[in-house]
Amino acid sequence: MQRSSNLFFGCFGALFLNIMFGSQALGQEVRLKDLIQIRGVRSNQIYGLGLVVGLGGSGDSKKSLATNRAAANMLSRLGMQMKEDEIVPGTMAIVMVTAELPPFSRNGTKINVKVSTVGDAKSLAGGNLMVAPLRAADSQIYAVAQGGIVIGKAAGTGVQVQTAAIIPDGGVVERETTTDFARGSSLVLVLKEPDFTTSQRICDVINSHFRGFYADAGDLSAIKLKIPPTYDGKVVEFISELEALKVVADRPSVVVLNERTGTVVMGGDVLVSPVSISHGDLAIQVGGSNAKDPGTRQGIVEMPGTTVASLIKSLNAMGVKPEDLVSILQSLKVAGALKADLRVM
Repeated sequence: MQRSSNLFFGCFGALFLNIMFGSQALGQEVRLKDLIQIRGVRSNQIYGLGLVVGLGGSGDSKKSLATNRAAANMLSRLGMQMKEDEIVPGTMAIVMVTAELPPFSRNGTKINVKVSTVGDAKSLAGGNLMVAPLRAADSQIYAVAQGGIVIGKAAGTGVQVQTAAIIPDGGVVERETTTDFARGSSLVLVLKEPDFTTSQRICDVINSHFRGFYADAGDLSAIKLKIPPTYDGKVVEFISELEALKVVADRPSVVVLNERTGTVVMGGDVLVSPVSISHGDLAIQVGGSNAKDPGTRQGIVEMPGTTVASLIKSLNAMGVKPEDLVSILQSLKVAGALKADLRVM
């Protein structure tokens, strides 16, 4: 009986998905792994203060009291009693050390760290970071950082920043981090880009694949998921199979403009309603075929109904400048003819 019900649900689920997504056959399928993250499986930020030594005159000056004090304290711990005013300026720099602690980090795991000057040092090139403890928001030490700083030579026309650098594998995890992401027999999937339609499609795909009603969309960003009984004690295997499922992700219609470069990024199916545009020596008629004679205007575009992609293609063929193209799209949005969100960078 159980086998028959599973077979019925599998056939019904396949038919349901075919009806649901038949009109979206041209949509792009995306792995579930790229759409969601599991609540509780996340990285943490850690930070601390450190001292970089070995700088050839490019370190903090004598005005940096924090550097002098940190250097004096370090030397004192090493058995050399020195006063703050006895520190040679320019050879050391106090820095902020930051890193990202991956989820489920184990003792001894190496991580990348970033160092940035806090004082008035001009460059960290050639310096060496002394041992610096890194803490999380709970004030507990989770890693220590140490290592040589290498900054490439400045090249080209751009200005290179030499007061910040990355030390590959410069940090070592000292405190392991664990989390109970699978509470009891359930998980919570969080969408990276919240959307009602995508959330419901994910539930339908999961329920169809695992042949049961396990996923429930609580809202547009979170999905409550029960682990099937057949995966009891095999949570990793279940998540691995879950992440490989593919879903047709829905997306809102968006047109992105970069006014500085004239770059336009949009989906090819973003629609433009019937509208008449007059811009400089151009007369553009979108929708309808009764465009009026523009007189002395040099360019005419007549389209019975179009998308943004075809409109831009026609305007580019006519030699419209990028700044004019941006102005036209902005005017279309104000007029309500552009059926998409307009985002200006």
